[in-house]
Amino acid sequence: MCYKAKKMKFIADFHIHSHYSLATSSELTPEHLAHKANVKGIKVIGSGDFTHPKWTAELKEKLIPAEEGLFKLKEEYKLPTTAFDSQETRFLLTAEISNIYKKHDKVRKIHSVIFAPDFEVATKIQNELQKQKFNITSDGRPILGLDVKKMLEMFLDISDRILFVPAHIWTPWFSILGDKSGFNSVEECFEDMSKYIYAVETGLSSDPPMNWLCSFLDKYNLLSNSDAHSPDKLGRNANIFDTTLSYSSIINAIKTGNPTEFIGTINFFPEEGKYHYDGHRKCNICFNPLETIRHNEKCPVCGKKLTVGVMSRVAEISDRINPIERKNRLEFYSLIPLKEILSEISGKSETTKEVTQVYNSLVVKAGSEFNILLNMSIEEIKNLGNEKLTEAIKRMRNREVFIKEGFDGEFGAVKVFGKDEKNAGVKNMLFAETNFETTLTPRNLISFDLEEYHKLKLTFKKEPEKDIIIEKTKFHSQVNEEQEASIGHLEGALLIVAGPGTGKTRTLAFRIANLIEKGVSPENILAITFTNKASLEIKKRIKSIVLEDKMPDVATFHGFGFSILKEYSTKLDRTKDFVIIDDKDKKNILKKIGVKENQVNLIIDGISKVKQNLKEPSDLKDSEAEKIFNIYENILEKENCFDLDDLIYQTVKLFIKFNEILTLYQEKYKWIMIDEYQDINYSQYQLIRMLMPDANPNLCVIGDPNQAIYGFRGADVKFINKFIYDYPASKVYQLKKS
Repeated sequence: MCYKAKKMKFIADFHIHSHYSLATSSELTPEHLAHKANVKGIKVIGSGDFTHPKWTAELKEKLIPAEEGLFKLKEEYKLPTTAFDSQETRFLLTAEISNIYKKHDKVRKIHSVIFAPDFEVATKIQNELQKQKFNITSDGRPILGLDVKKMLEMFLDISDRILFVPAHIWTPWFSILGDKSGFNSVEECFEDMSKYIYAVETGLSSDPPMNWLCSFLDKYNLLSNSDAHSPDKLGRNANIFDTTLSYSSIINAIKTGNPTEFIGTINFFPEEGKYHYDGHRKCNICFNPLETIRHNEKCPVCGKKLTVGVMSRVAEISDRINPIERKNRLEFYSLIPLKEILSEISGKSETTKEVTQVYNSLVVKAGSEFNILLNMSIEEIKNLGNEKLTEAIKRMRNREVFIKEGFDGEFGAVKVFGKDEKNAGVKNMLFAETNFETTLTPRNLISFDLEEYHKLKLTFKKEPEKDIIIEKTKFHSQVNEEQEASIGHLEGALLIVAGPGTGKTRTLAFRIANLIEKGVSPENILAITFTNKASLEIKKRIKSIVLEDKMPDVATFHGFGFSILKEYSTKLDRTKDFVIIDDKDKKNILKKIGVKENQVNLIIDGISKVKQNLKEPSDLKDSEAEKIFNIYENILEKENCFDLDDLIYQTVKLFIKFNEILTLYQEKYKWIMIDEYQDINYSQYQLIRMLMPDANPNLCVIGDPNQAIYGFRGADVKFINKFIYDYPASKVYQLKKS
């Protein structure tokens, strides 16, 4: 007998990542993802990263087939929890790919989400990418130097059952409509292949009403996904379906946009994004698009160009005044994560024990987080025993919220209670009873006068983005074209990819000399190398070129840290004549405090890992190891010593504890250059991030991801791969010959 599969209503979040992607949680494993999806109330999640061979191997090991094109966790891998055992998460194979290429005389950086029907198709995609010599093993989200249109053609040749979705389409630096490196329409990007694009992803930067303003997007259905980099972030954005549980049914619902099958989307308030509105953080100026155009995109305080955000980009290419003019609109729900609400009610951080305990108690009673936020009636929520939570959910659902928009790198905030209501119920957030009265009106879908904006836009002349002009330098005859482009880049973040024998050291030295030639004070320049030999060579080259009494600071990472600790040794309870101990000294100290001979090297490695990863002794899971670490540190302090790792570890701690010292170095070093960037470890990476906190600083790094040699020092090649994500506006040059 043949049974017809039943339709069911469920929530899905397709765009996520694995622990193989850069800057992601180690808990992004199938078992943790399945558990957290159950807690949230998400039935189907994307696998993320199916282009990574090791991740697909892990998926095959831990998952078994469920419905057509879907998978579920094997029993032996389920986490030991009983509260949500009855709910089984389904996995659907997905991956995000980053394409960086040049088209129409502009560098394009486009991200896409790919859906695959089975492991066979996923493996064929992996094989094709490797056949074309693309690196798919260093990052779960691979970077391809390939036109995204050609990639779509390639994948459709492998299987016409894939779904190809442009990701987070308004993100300034990495999307199809982003103003920094995108296009003005889907068709401009995909040309004749645009007929195979059925949906686009709103991303965290936008919600459906923002997209409804653009009639050219009417033909595409809107997906919303979390792009989760940790299990806790699942469901920040999500999708609601009412269909049979299978790959074919889900893909068909997305393609057709049938409102009886694809119900709509869940979105967090996009105003929380750190580039939602326009502004200038240093001058505390935050403008909506209308205010920005009235001020000619200039800061009224300092006169500099404002950092223009996502809402302005949407307004710029929109052709509607009223978002509900779009006819084929699906439902959408603006929600606030439950932990954020509980944090606001209690006045305590989301990560505190109290908030976590209340959260766990509520979701167990309700069945899931989305049941509370989306499905339960107000009366049912009231029965959970919390008047203030009940009021918060009611206001959130009605869009009666207080919003402070994010701008120029500063996150926004969405609150449900005003200042006068903050203290109500703080003492016991589960059982507080309070009478609430609010005159707050529901938040408009678009909160500025779009009609006035379009009128002003007709008379406003937008200043074109200034291309970096590489002038011929005085070193033109001594370098090749690739080297000169790197040398002539004066401002903004710069990544120079260079292997051995390509003139890296010469390029770095000439770049420093060129900065000085252009008027940059040598004392504002810092160059960091990995070896004393490289440091001496750069100094020698600069001295032979630059006719200056004052030379820029050139040092190794350890030498730089040493100079800072020497200057501020008293802040760390040492005198200026402190001593740097070596491994032999370490062994003697550990033996004296009773560490067994066969454990000494293990403990030394452990101490180094703690310091290179900027951990605290309390982060050690072994209480005995924590005790040894603390005794060791006390001896170093008593004997006026540091170990080699302290030269970075203690410098970072100094900057954290004494912000005024960090500010001095930030103001001193306006240009920083780092050689062999592929060899830095986490503590060195964080030191540089502290010194160069801006979105597009004058930071130049040079290195080759294929040449990492300092793995034994905790080096991690991922930081050079991560550079373009840390600094999205960065330029990338490649040296191929000496």
